[in-house]
Amino acid sequence: MNTTYKQMTAARKAYPKGQVAVLNIYGDIGNHTDGRVTNASSRSLQYLVASRAKSYTELKVTGKNAQHSKLHDNKQVDQALIKFLWQRRNLIKHHKTNLLSRVKA
Repeated sequence: MNTTYKQMTAARKAYPKGQVAVLNIYGDIGNHTDGRVTNASSRSLQYLVASRAKSYTELKVTGKNAQHSKLHDNKQVDQALIKFLWQRRNLIKHHKTNLLSRVKA
């Protein structure tokens, strides 16, 4: 375990409990790496935050456009981010609407 990961492990108790939804997107161009970061390292985020996160989801992207610096231009990543962000926004909006209707009643 490297020094940075040890520090993050020690600090994980400071991560807000039940408040943050996490989407961990990582690439695999073959040999379990995105060309820069190993998939084991990318997936280790789960150990750090999943027990404290509101939700934790992983998305493994494969193929040539799964290379580390190409993920931000990957259509699969774009679609996953849109779905993740808009679902959260709609859930929050729905929750606020329910709260307001209870206050008015």
